[in-house]
Amino acid sequence: MDVLDQAMASFLKWQDQYNEAYGLFKEQDIRPLAEFCDPGVDDRIPLSPELQHFYTRYEIRSGSDHITSLGMKSAAVEIGDAAVLFFPKPEHLFRQQLGYRWLGTGEPYQASPSWPPEHVVIANYNDDPLIVDTASPASPVYGRIDGSGAFPLADSLADFFSALALLIEAAVTMEGNVTNEETFEIEAAFVEEVRPKLMQLLDEEKAENIMKYLSFY
Repeated sequence: MDVLDQAMASFLKWQDQYNEAYGLFKEQDIRPLAEFCDPGVDDRIPLSPELQHFYTRYEIRSGSDHITSLGMKSAAVEIGDAAVLFFPKPEHLFRQQLGYRWLGTGEPYQASPSWPPEHVVIANYNDDPLIVDTASPASPVYGRIDGSGAFPLADSLADFFSALALLIEAAVTMEGNVTNEETFEIEAAFVEEVRPKLMQLLDEEKAENIMKYLSFY
């Protein structure tokens, strides 16, 4: 898991720098753990080796009071003033699957006939799911928008966190001001900075998909 840990180290560096200078969510972040721990993930949730490592090696801090409408506690990952992704704590991961993998208003929930059982929602942006394919090598990451089909964002969980790191780094450089105050559109300078780097890291298709998923254009 060295590649994932290297990606996480870069992500944590820029997450911490951004949060210290501009962060809006106190103690809602992702932190490295001193020791491996049992994440308490529901047995109905399949975990790939990468996801298992992520949840046992890193802590998702949710702050003292923040609870979502589904009763989940989540970390908030900010990309300037333009985007916030919410990562639920692993013990709340089953609730994050409701409406996707599992349907119904209460136990026993019914498995969705159209949702691949290996697809696990690990976060969301604007209520659009961020998905890991737990059955494929390296844990590829996908997004969905407004009920559309899943589209690829990164070939691995490591690549996705590397992409987050470079996006947050650019937001730090712009002092958090990624959105134009008058037009409410993403600043062209931000797009020009991150797009070629995402293309080099991910490839053109996935770079465009991440920009689309995060509503950068």
